[in-house]
Amino acid sequence: MFYWLSTYSRASLSFAGIIIAGLVVWLAVNSTETLAISQLQQTSQARLALYESTLRAAVDRYRYLPYVVARNHEIVNVVTGNGTVDIANQYLQKVNGRSGAAALYVMDRTGKTVAASNWGTPDSFVGQDYSFRPYFTEAFAGQEGFFYGIGVTTGRSGLFISHPISKSGEIVGVVAVKIELDELERNWQDGGETVFVSDADGVIMLTSRGDWKYRTIRPLTETDRERILRNRQYSGQELRSLNIAENPSGEDGLLEIGNERFLFDIKPISGSEWNLFYLTPMDYVAERRTSVMLITLIGSGLIILIVLFLRERELKLASQRKSMEFARIQALNTRLEQEITERRKTEAELRGTQDELVQAGKLAALGQMSAAIAHEINQPIAAIRTFCASAKLMLERGKPENLGPNIEQISALTERMGSITGQLKTFSRKSTGVLEPVNIRAALDNVIQLLSSQLHNEGCVLEQSAFDGDLIVHADLVRIEQVFVNIIRNALDAMAEIPGTDNANGKTEKRIIVDLTQTRDKATIRISDTGPGIGEESLALLFDPFFTTKDPGQGVGLGLSVSYGIVRDFGGTIRAYNRAGGGACFEIQLPLMRGTQK
Repeated sequence: MFYWLSTYSRASLSFAGIIIAGLVVWLAVNSTETLAISQLQQTSQARLALYESTLRAAVDRYRYLPYVVARNHEIVNVVTGNGTVDIANQYLQKVNGRSGAAALYVMDRTGKTVAASNWGTPDSFVGQDYSFRPYFTEAFAGQEGFFYGIGVTTGRSGLFISHPISKSGEIVGVVAVKIELDELERNWQDGGETVFVSDADGVIMLTSRGDWKYRTIRPLTETDRERILRNRQYSGQELRSLNIAENPSGEDGLLEIGNERFLFDIKPISGSEWNLFYLTPMDYVAERRTSVMLITLIGSGLIILIVLFLRERELKLASQRKSMEFARIQALNTRLEQEITERRKTEAELRGTQDELVQAGKLAALGQMSAAIAHEINQPIAAIRTFCASAKLMLERGKPENLGPNIEQISALTERMGSITGQLKTFSRKSTGVLEPVNIRAALDNVIQLLSSQLHNEGCVLEQSAFDGDLIVHADLVRIEQVFVNIIRNALDAMAEIPGTDNANGKTEKRIIVDLTQTRDKATIRISDTGPGIGEESLALLFDPFFTTKDPGQGVGLGLSVSYGIVRDFGGTIRAYNRAGGGACFEIQLPLMRGTQK
């Protein structure tokens, strides 16, 4: 009797345990799937924002070119038939070479190309008629043209941006720039993620999946196909549909392509009719669901066994100890995972903060140098205005053969302005964070050219010691230039109260001396000034964050602290001391790259 009751009790308990275990498994699997999808959606939105910013940066880098070229005097003359084609070709070739675009070309009112940057190549655009392209018609209507397609001359795909050329209020031609985004696609492919961009017709133009390019996310209508064929937008491509099935099994946010299922998110790209897609394979969710199911089943089985074994007096204490040990280990693992996650997050935030401080320092330096730079640019602008007036007078007097020297002077002045703005653009760009071989002499030359106007305006002479050869270090060019700018500008600030010229002997009292030396495995850069030097109490605190000897509002004390961190990241050292003859000296030592030591 008692045996039957005991057996019945154990069977009932086992049945109840199975039901509870099944419920736990169902809840765990569904909760895990919901949580995994939520996490993937958050990650997808963040990745979409990142990919959009990289695409926008790649396009905005060249978007200004047609606007600038359309205002060039020689380009306007060539389009109207009054200019010299060779000069226009050389100008476009030079501008395109500096910008890094695929091609830069000019069309007259009929759509015929009259000048191009690739005029001397076998696939030159000169003489080609592009009046059928939408970017030409849009620009000729007074709008900015924005068109992606396969080039009819080169057979290479790219983005075409155009702008109208006006003279006396009338549109007389169109200038266009072609941008090839192959490198951006390669970066996407190397990232291993599934991302693509489609145009207004749903044609995939840019993608990390090479077999999806020029496929469509939905079947094209005959009207759309005829328009694309008329524009010769995707010549030679079949434009087959991917046959995307949205919401398979009735679940929102999912799509199916062939045998693959994805969680997807879309982000329209402002200023265009493009859409950016980011797809996450559902294999991750399935793996998480399967893993949780197995773990929960095993855990549920253990719980049932524990409950059954608890009925046996001799195993009660052993089961309790195992349960307590399991909980303790699980809590310890959870705590360790949290600490590791927090540490990684903190390190990432610190690296991001340092990069932002470097960029903020560069922008602050540019702001303080703006007056000198504006003065430097205003001089060639005034000269160009004078030469233009002289050219106009020669035309009125019927002496066009005398225009050559004037145009050459104007071209030289624009090259001078381009050099100034080019240095500003290089200096202001954000660091990529990638270390590469850097020539210290070239970095110093860039900085000196950037600061030349400020040095001249403040009556300071920069002297460089003679040094033969190159000093090649493993660093980041943008960040090492920031270090040199910080030190030289600090030297200028330190000599602010010193007169620029000694009237007694005619010598300049404000001097900055740059000295380069090399040992067996190190490069040494010493930057000295003839200022009052550094106070003894300040030397120990000089590289501390927010320490400054300047008046309130003149500095926040981050320049030298950031410079110290940059040099340290490159494996070098930086120190400051007072020279015996007066003035301060900053000494930087960086390890030379292997194979470059003397």
